[in-house]
Amino acid sequence: MTRVLLIVAGVAALGLVGCGKVGTLDQPAPLYGDKAKADYQARRSAADQAAQDKKDQAEIETLPPDTDRKYDPNLDPGPARALPVPGAPPSPNGPPPPGVLPDPFNHPQ
Repeated sequence: MTRVLLIVAGVAALGLVGCGKVGTLDQPAPLYGDKAKADYQARRSAADQAAQDKKDQAEIETLPPDTDRKYDPNLDPGPARALPVPGAPPSPNGPPPPGVLPDPFNHPQ
């Protein structure tokens, strides 16, 4: 019975060993010494700035919301039914090209 209890306690202890912070551990601030505190703050701010720079470089640059999109139809092309793709076949239910006889089945009068 004692062996089983020791084995269960050992397995539980091994399970608790895995608990904790993942990644690099943060160094606590020094308790005394003005120079040590200033060095710690300088290292901390440099590390924060490097992390912010890395985050800024990873972000995707997008167009600002106030950009005038009327100059380039590729940025906001609109629905295909309103602005057909150049070279695409005509819509079967759309208006016929000029000079074509009317179709009574698709466009009854």
